[in-house]
Amino acid sequence: MNHQKSRAWRAALPGLTAFLLLLSILASPKEAYEAALSGLDVFLHSVFPALLPFFIASEIMAGLGVVDFLSVLLDPIMGPLFRCPGCSSFIWIMSITSGYPTGARLVSMFRKQKKITVDEAQRILSFCSTSGPLFLVGAVSVGMLNSPKSGTILLISHFSAAILIGLAFRFYHTKGLMRHKSSVSLPKALSALSSARKRDGRPIGELLGDAVRNSVNVLLMVGGFIVFFSVVIDLLMRIRVINDIATVVSILLKPFHIDYSLVKSIIGGMFEVTTGGKLVSMTSVSLQQKIAAVSFLVGWSGLSIHAQTASLLSGTGVRFGLYALCKFFHGILAALLSIPLTRLLYPEASEVFYPFPEAFLPGWKEILLSSLQLLLAGILCIALLTALCCLFGKSEKIRSGKH
Repeated sequence: MNHQKSRAWRAALPGLTAFLLLLSILASPKEAYEAALSGLDVFLHSVFPALLPFFIASEIMAGLGVVDFLSVLLDPIMGPLFRCPGCSSFIWIMSITSGYPTGARLVSMFRKQKKITVDEAQRILSFCSTSGPLFLVGAVSVGMLNSPKSGTILLISHFSAAILIGLAFRFYHTKGLMRHKSSVSLPKALSALSSARKRDGRPIGELLGDAVRNSVNVLLMVGGFIVFFSVVIDLLMRIRVINDIATVVSILLKPFHIDYSLVKSIIGGMFEVTTGGKLVSMTSVSLQQKIAAVSFLVGWSGLSIHAQTASLLSGTGVRFGLYALCKFFHGILAALLSIPLTRLLYPEASEVFYPFPEAFLPGWKEILLSSLQLLLAGILCIALLTALCCLFGKSEKIRSGKH
Protein backbone atom coordinates (compact mmCIF):
# COMPACT_ATOMS: atom_id res chain seq x y z
CA MET A 1 0.00 0.00 0.00
CA ASN A 2 2.80 2.41 0.94
CA HIS A 3 4.63 1.45 -2.23
CA GLN A 4 1.55 2.33 -4.33
CA LYS A 5 1.25 5.73 -2.57
CA SER A 6 4.93 6.40 -3.23
CA ARG A 7 4.49 5.58 -6.93
CA ALA A 8 1.40 7.80 -7.13
CA TRP A 9 3.32 10.74 -5.59
CA ARG A 10 6.23 10.22 -7.99
CA ALA A 11 3.80 10.20 -10.93
CA ALA A 12 2.04 13.35 -9.66
CA LEU A 13 5.20 15.33 -8.82
CA PRO A 14 6.05 16.56 -12.40
CA GLY A 15 2.47 17.74 -12.93
CA LEU A 16 2.39 19.45 -9.53
CA THR A 17 5.70 21.18 -10.24
CA ALA A 18 4.42 22.44 -13.61
CA PHE A 19 1.23 23.70 -11.95
CA LEU A 20 3.22 25.62 -9.28
CA LEU A 21 5.42 27.11 -12.00
CA LEU A 22 2.32 28.27 -13.87
CA LEU A 23 0.92 29.85 -10.70
CA SER A 24 4.21 31.69 -10.06
CA ILE A 25 4.18 33.07 -13.63
CA LEU A 26 0.58 34.23 -13.20
CA ALA A 27 1.52 35.82 -9.85
CA SER A 28 4.42 37.80 -11.38
CA PRO A 29 3.66 38.14 -15.12
CA LYS A 30 5.89 41.20 -15.64
CA GLU A 31 9.01 39.55 -14.17
CA ALA A 32 8.33 36.31 -16.09
CA TYR A 33 7.88 38.28 -19.33
CA GLU A 34 11.16 40.17 -18.83
CA ALA A 35 13.04 36.93 -18.02
CA ALA A 36 11.59 35.24 -21.12
CA LEU A 37 12.53 38.28 -23.23
CA SER A 38 16.09 38.11 -21.86
CA GLY A 39 16.34 34.42 -22.80
CA LEU A 40 14.92 35.10 -26.26
CA ASP A 41 17.46 37.88 -26.77
CA VAL A 42 20.34 35.50 -25.91
CA PHE A 43 18.95 32.89 -28.31
CA LEU A 44 18.36 35.22 -31.27
CA HIS A 45 21.55 37.27 -30.94
CA SER A 46 24.01 34.58 -29.78
CA VAL A 47 22.89 30.95 -29.99
CA PHE A 48 21.00 30.93 -33.30
CA PRO A 49 23.68 32.61 -35.48
CA ALA A 50 26.44 30.60 -33.76
CA LEU A 51 24.90 27.13 -34.27
CA LEU A 52 22.91 27.39 -37.53
CA PRO A 53 25.91 27.09 -39.95
CA PHE A 54 27.21 24.00 -38.09
CA PHE A 55 23.84 22.27 -37.98
CA ILE A 56 23.24 22.82 -41.71
CA ALA A 57 26.81 21.78 -42.65
CA SER A 58 26.66 18.58 -40.56
CA GLU A 59 23.34 17.57 -42.17
CA ILE A 60 24.75 18.17 -45.67
CA MET A 61 28.00 16.28 -44.97
CA ALA A 62 26.07 13.33 -43.55
CA GLY A 63 23.80 13.25 -46.63
CA LEU A 64 26.79 13.43 -49.02
CA GLY A 65 28.48 10.43 -47.34
CA VAL A 66 31.37 12.41 -45.82
CA VAL A 67 30.69 10.88 -42.39
CA ASP A 68 30.87 7.31 -43.77
CA PHE A 69 34.11 8.23 -45.57
CA LEU A 70 35.66 9.50 -42.30
CA SER A 71 34.26 6.56 -40.34
CA VAL A 72 36.22 4.05 -42.43
CA LEU A 73 39.32 6.20 -42.82
CA LEU A 74 39.72 7.22 -39.16
CA ASP A 75 38.62 3.97 -37.49
CA PRO A 76 42.28 2.90 -36.90
CA ILE A 77 42.82 6.08 -34.85
CA MET A 78 39.56 6.48 -32.89
CA GLY A 79 39.26 2.72 -32.23
CA PRO A 80 42.45 2.21 -30.19
CA LEU A 81 42.14 5.58 -28.41
CA PHE A 82 38.46 5.72 -27.42
CA ARG A 83 37.06 2.37 -28.66
CA CYS A 84 34.76 4.40 -30.90
CA PRO A 85 34.15 4.22 -34.67
CA GLY A 86 35.80 6.67 -37.05
CA CYS A 87 32.67 8.84 -37.31
CA SER A 88 33.33 9.96 -33.72
CA SER A 89 36.18 12.11 -35.09
CA PHE A 90 33.60 14.06 -37.13
CA ILE A 91 31.38 14.51 -34.05
CA TRP A 92 34.41 15.61 -31.99
CA ILE A 93 35.54 18.25 -34.50
CA MET A 94 32.02 19.63 -34.99
CA SER A 95 31.46 19.70 -31.23
CA ILE A 96 34.67 21.55 -30.31
CA THR A 97 34.16 24.12 -33.05
CA SER A 98 30.44 24.82 -32.55
CA GLY A 99 29.68 23.83 -28.94
CA TYR A 100 26.57 22.59 -27.13
CA PRO A 101 24.36 20.81 -28.14
CA THR A 102 25.96 19.84 -31.50
CA GLY A 103 27.66 16.71 -30.13
CA ALA A 104 24.42 15.36 -28.65
CA ARG A 105 22.53 16.11 -31.87
CA LEU A 106 25.05 14.26 -34.05
CA VAL A 107 25.22 11.30 -31.66
CA SER A 108 21.41 11.11 -31.76
CA MET A 109 21.38 11.39 -35.58
CA PHE A 110 24.00 8.64 -36.07
CA ARG A 111 22.34 6.39 -33.49
CA LYS A 112 18.96 6.69 -35.22
CA GLN A 113 20.67 5.96 -38.56
CA LYS A 114 22.18 2.83 -36.88
CA LYS A 115 25.74 3.97 -37.67
CA ILE A 116 26.71 3.51 -34.01
CA THR A 117 25.61 1.20 -31.18
CA VAL A 118 24.17 2.34 -27.83
CA ASP A 119 27.48 1.69 -26.03
CA GLU A 120 29.43 3.54 -28.72
CA ALA A 121 26.98 6.46 -28.46
CA GLN A 122 27.56 6.57 -24.69
CA ARG A 123 31.34 6.54 -25.13
CA ILE A 124 31.27 9.19 -27.89
CA LEU A 125 29.00 11.47 -25.87
CA SER A 126 31.43 11.36 -22.92
CA PHE A 127 34.02 13.44 -24.83
CA CYS A 128 32.02 14.96 -27.69
CA SER A 129 29.68 17.18 -25.68
CA THR A 130 31.70 20.36 -25.29
CA SER A 131 31.41 24.12 -25.37
CA GLY A 132 32.67 25.99 -28.42
CA PRO A 133 35.64 28.39 -28.57
CA LEU A 134 33.33 31.21 -29.67
CA PHE A 135 31.51 31.08 -26.33
CA LEU A 136 34.63 30.48 -24.20
CA VAL A 137 36.84 33.15 -25.79
CA GLY A 138 34.26 35.69 -26.99
CA ALA A 139 31.39 35.64 -24.50
CA VAL A 140 33.16 34.43 -21.32
CA SER A 141 36.80 35.57 -21.34
CA VAL A 142 36.31 38.89 -23.20
CA GLY A 143 32.64 39.71 -22.59
CA MET A 144 32.25 38.57 -18.97
CA LEU A 145 35.70 38.31 -17.36
CA ASN A 146 37.17 41.20 -19.40
CA SER A 147 40.37 39.13 -19.72
CA PRO A 148 41.27 37.77 -23.19
CA LYS A 149 44.22 35.92 -21.61
CA SER A 150 41.85 33.76 -19.58
CA GLY A 151 40.36 32.38 -22.82
CA THR A 152 43.46 30.25 -23.47
CA ILE A 153 43.24 28.70 -19.99
CA LEU A 154 39.51 28.00 -20.39
CA LEU A 155 40.05 26.35 -23.79
CA ILE A 156 42.94 24.12 -22.67
CA SER A 157 41.32 23.02 -19.40
CA HIS A 158 37.89 22.39 -20.99
CA PHE A 159 39.04 20.29 -23.96
CA SER A 160 41.77 18.47 -22.01
CA ALA A 161 39.18 17.43 -19.41
CA ALA A 162 36.87 16.17 -22.19
CA ILE A 163 39.67 14.01 -23.67
CA LEU A 164 40.51 12.57 -20.23
CA ILE A 165 36.84 11.66 -19.68
CA GLY A 166 36.78 10.03 -23.14
CA LEU A 167 39.90 7.99 -22.37
CA ALA A 168 38.35 6.85 -19.09
CA PHE A 169 35.14 5.83 -20.91
CA ARG A 170 37.02 3.59 -23.34
CA PHE A 171 36.58 0.96 -20.61
CA TYR A 172 32.79 1.39 -20.53
CA HIS A 173 30.94 -1.83 -21.47
CA THR A 174 33.92 -3.51 -23.17
CA LYS A 175 32.98 -7.04 -22.09
CA GLY A 176 32.65 -9.11 -25.24
CA LEU A 177 33.81 -6.22 -27.40
CA MET A 178 35.82 -7.52 -30.33
CA ARG A 179 37.63 -4.86 -32.30
CA HIS A 180 39.14 -6.08 -35.51
CA LYS A 181 42.48 -4.62 -36.47
CA SER A 182 41.81 -2.19 -39.26
CA SER A 183 44.27 -0.27 -41.39
CA VAL A 184 43.94 3.05 -43.18
CA SER A 185 42.42 2.40 -46.60
CA LEU A 186 41.47 5.26 -48.93
CA PRO A 187 39.74 2.99 -51.53
CA LYS A 188 37.51 1.48 -48.79
CA ALA A 189 36.69 4.96 -47.49
CA LEU A 190 35.77 6.20 -50.98
CA SER A 191 33.64 3.09 -51.52
CA ALA A 192 31.81 3.78 -48.23
CA LEU A 193 31.20 7.39 -49.33
CA SER A 194 29.78 6.25 -52.67
CA SER A 195 27.53 3.62 -51.04
CA ALA A 196 26.24 6.12 -48.50
CA ARG A 197 25.43 8.65 -51.22
CA LYS A 198 23.53 6.01 -53.21
CA ARG A 199 21.57 4.94 -50.11
CA ASP A 200 20.60 8.55 -49.39
CA GLY A 201 19.62 9.25 -52.98
CA ARG A 202 18.30 12.79 -52.43
CA PRO A 203 19.10 15.42 -55.06
CA ILE A 204 21.34 18.29 -53.87
CA GLY A 205 18.42 20.75 -53.81
CA GLU A 206 16.31 18.45 -51.62
CA LEU A 207 19.28 17.72 -49.37
CA LEU A 208 19.90 21.44 -48.82
CA GLY A 209 16.22 22.10 -48.10
CA ASP A 210 16.03 19.23 -45.59
CA ALA A 211 19.27 20.38 -43.90
CA VAL A 212 17.95 23.93 -43.41
CA ARG A 213 14.49 22.79 -42.27
CA ASN A 214 15.79 20.16 -39.80
CA SER A 215 18.42 22.55 -38.41
CA VAL A 216 15.93 25.36 -37.83
CA ASN A 217 13.47 22.94 -36.17
CA VAL A 218 16.14 21.70 -33.73
CA LEU A 219 17.27 25.26 -33.00
CA LEU A 220 13.70 26.35 -32.26
CA MET A 221 13.56 23.56 -29.67
CA VAL A 222 16.88 24.78 -28.22
CA GLY A 223 15.51 28.34 -28.10
CA GLY A 224 12.42 27.15 -26.25
CA PHE A 225 14.57 25.54 -23.57
CA ILE A 226 16.68 28.71 -23.19
CA VAL A 227 13.59 30.91 -22.72
CA PHE A 228 11.99 28.42 -20.31
CA PHE A 229 15.09 28.13 -18.11
CA SER A 230 15.52 31.92 -18.09
CA VAL A 231 12.07 32.15 -16.49
CA VAL A 232 12.82 29.28 -14.05
CA ILE A 233 16.14 30.82 -12.90
CA ASP A 234 14.51 34.23 -12.44
CA LEU A 235 11.80 32.60 -10.32
CA LEU A 236 14.33 30.67 -8.19
CA MET A 237 16.28 33.89 -7.66
CA ARG A 238 13.17 35.82 -6.58
CA ILE A 239 11.95 33.18 -4.10
CA ARG A 240 15.53 32.87 -2.79
CA VAL A 241 15.84 29.11 -3.43
CA ILE A 242 19.30 29.61 -4.95
CA ASN A 243 20.32 31.72 -1.94
CA ASP A 244 19.21 29.00 0.49
CA ILE A 245 21.04 26.26 -1.45
CA ALA A 246 24.15 28.47 -1.60
CA THR A 247 24.02 28.98 2.19
CA VAL A 248 23.98 25.21 2.83
CA VAL A 249 26.77 24.56 0.28
CA SER A 250 28.87 27.41 1.75
CA ILE A 251 28.73 25.74 5.17
CA LEU A 252 29.89 22.43 3.63
CA LEU A 253 32.72 24.20 1.74
CA LYS A 254 33.81 26.34 4.69
CA PRO A 255 37.18 24.47 5.09
CA PHE A 256 38.08 25.54 1.52
CA HIS A 257 37.46 29.28 2.24
CA ILE A 258 35.32 29.83 -0.87
CA ASP A 259 33.48 33.16 -0.95
CA TYR A 260 29.67 32.95 -0.48
CA SER A 261 29.02 35.16 -3.53
CA LEU A 262 31.04 32.75 -5.70
CA VAL A 263 29.14 29.73 -4.34
CA LYS A 264 25.84 31.50 -5.08
CA SER A 265 26.99 32.25 -8.64
CA ILE A 266 28.02 28.62 -9.19
CA ILE A 267 24.65 27.33 -7.90
CA GLY A 268 22.87 29.72 -10.31
CA GLY A 269 25.17 28.64 -13.14
CA MET A 270 24.34 24.98 -12.55
CA PHE A 271 20.89 25.82 -13.92
CA GLU A 272 22.05 27.94 -16.89
CA VAL A 273 25.72 28.42 -17.78
CA THR A 274 25.47 31.90 -19.38
CA THR A 275 23.66 33.29 -16.36
CA GLY A 276 26.21 31.61 -14.10
CA GLY A 277 29.10 33.12 -16.05
CA LYS A 278 27.64 36.61 -15.66
CA LEU A 279 27.09 36.08 -11.92
CA VAL A 280 30.66 34.80 -11.45
CA SER A 281 32.06 37.82 -13.32
CA MET A 282 30.27 40.19 -10.90
CA THR A 283 31.84 38.72 -7.75
CA SER A 284 34.83 40.44 -6.11
CA VAL A 285 37.17 37.44 -5.91
CA SER A 286 40.47 36.76 -7.66
CA LEU A 287 40.44 36.10 -11.40
CA GLN A 288 41.97 32.70 -10.74
CA GLN A 289 38.91 31.70 -8.70
CA LYS A 290 36.62 33.09 -11.39
CA ILE A 291 38.38 31.06 -14.10
CA ALA A 292 38.12 27.87 -12.01
CA ALA A 293 34.41 28.53 -11.29
CA VAL A 294 33.60 29.22 -14.96
CA SER A 295 35.62 26.14 -16.02
CA PHE A 296 33.42 24.00 -13.76
CA LEU A 297 30.20 25.59 -15.03
CA VAL A 298 31.12 25.24 -18.71
CA GLY A 299 32.17 21.61 -18.17
CA TRP A 300 28.94 20.86 -16.28
CA SER A 301 27.05 22.85 -18.99
CA GLY A 302 23.93 23.57 -16.92
CA LEU A 303 20.48 22.00 -16.57
CA SER A 304 19.27 24.00 -19.59
CA ILE A 305 21.80 22.22 -21.87
CA HIS A 306 21.04 18.93 -20.11
CA ALA A 307 17.35 19.33 -20.92
CA GLN A 308 18.20 20.04 -24.57
CA THR A 309 20.47 16.97 -24.63
CA ALA A 310 17.82 14.75 -23.02
CA SER A 311 15.31 15.85 -25.67
CA LEU A 312 17.76 15.17 -28.51
CA LEU A 313 18.77 11.74 -27.10
CA SER A 314 15.17 10.61 -26.64
CA GLY A 315 14.65 7.18 -28.22
CA THR A 316 18.38 6.43 -28.69
CA GLY A 317 18.80 4.17 -25.64
CA VAL A 318 21.60 6.35 -24.25
CA ARG A 319 21.59 6.58 -20.43
CA PHE A 320 21.05 10.24 -19.60
CA GLY A 321 21.97 9.81 -15.92
CA LEU A 322 25.41 8.54 -16.92
CA TYR A 323 25.80 11.48 -19.31
CA ALA A 324 24.97 13.94 -16.50
CA LEU A 325 27.53 12.25 -14.23
CA CYS A 326 30.11 12.61 -17.02
CA LYS A 327 29.39 16.32 -17.29
CA PHE A 328 29.78 16.78 -13.53
CA PHE A 329 33.21 15.15 -13.58
CA HIS A 330 34.07 17.09 -16.74
CA GLY A 331 33.42 20.29 -14.78
CA ILE A 332 35.45 19.13 -11.75
CA LEU A 333 38.41 18.09 -13.95
CA ALA A 334 38.32 21.33 -15.95
CA ALA A 335 38.30 23.41 -12.75
CA LEU A 336 41.21 21.43 -11.29
CA LEU A 337 43.23 21.72 -14.52
CA SER A 338 42.59 25.47 -14.71
CA ILE A 339 44.32 26.14 -11.34
CA PRO A 340 47.90 25.08 -12.30
CA LEU A 341 47.38 26.46 -15.83
CA THR A 342 46.44 29.89 -14.42
CA ARG A 343 49.44 29.89 -12.10
CA LEU A 344 51.70 28.98 -15.01
CA LEU A 345 50.26 31.16 -17.80
CA TYR A 346 48.62 34.01 -15.87
CA PRO A 347 50.24 34.42 -12.39
CA GLU A 348 48.84 37.94 -11.88
CA ALA A 349 45.31 36.45 -11.92
CA SER A 350 45.72 35.50 -8.24
CA GLU A 351 45.09 39.15 -7.28
CA VAL A 352 41.55 40.33 -6.42
CA PHE A 353 39.75 41.16 -9.64
CA TYR A 354 36.81 43.54 -9.35
CA PRO A 355 33.85 43.11 -11.70
CA PHE A 356 33.84 44.87 -15.05
CA PRO A 357 30.73 47.11 -15.07
CA GLU A 358 29.80 47.00 -18.76
CA ALA A 359 30.84 43.75 -20.41
CA PHE A 360 31.07 43.77 -24.18
CA LEU A 361 29.16 41.03 -25.98
CA PRO A 362 29.42 40.78 -29.78
CA GLY A 363 26.31 41.26 -31.94
CA TRP A 364 24.66 38.54 -34.01
CA LYS A 365 26.50 39.57 -37.20
CA GLU A 366 29.91 39.20 -35.53
CA ILE A 367 28.84 35.87 -34.00
CA LEU A 368 27.58 34.55 -37.38
CA LEU A 369 30.83 35.58 -39.09
CA SER A 370 32.93 33.99 -36.33
CA SER A 371 30.79 30.85 -36.53
CA LEU A 372 31.39 30.57 -40.28
CA GLN A 373 35.14 31.03 -39.72
CA LEU A 374 35.12 28.27 -37.07
CA LEU A 375 33.14 26.01 -39.43
CA LEU A 376 35.79 26.57 -42.11
CA ALA A 377 38.50 25.80 -39.55
CA GLY A 378 36.68 22.58 -38.59
CA ILE A 379 36.40 21.48 -42.25
CA LEU A 380 40.10 22.23 -42.74
CA CYS A 381 40.89 20.11 -39.66
CA ILE A 382 38.88 17.23 -41.13
CA ALA A 383 40.70 17.64 -44.47
CA LEU A 384 44.10 17.71 -42.74
CA LEU A 385 43.26 14.63 -40.68
CA THR A 386 42.12 12.86 -43.84
CA ALA A 387 45.35 13.76 -45.66
CA LEU A 388 47.47 12.54 -42.75
CA CYS A 389 45.57 9.24 -42.64
CA CYS A 390 46.07 8.76 -46.39
CA LEU A 391 49.81 9.42 -46.05
CA PHE A 392 49.98 7.04 -43.09
CA GLY A 393 48.15 4.37 -45.13
CA LYS A 394 50.56 4.76 -48.07
CA SER A 395 53.62 4.52 -45.81
CA GLU A 396 52.19 1.34 -44.25
CA LYS A 397 51.71 -0.22 -47.70
CA ILE A 398 55.27 0.67 -48.73
CA ARG A 399 56.64 -0.79 -45.49
CA SER A 400 54.62 -4.02 -45.85
CA GLY A 401 55.72 -4.28 -49.52
CA LYS A 402 59.38 -4.14 -48.49
CA HIS A 403 58.85 -6.97 -46.02
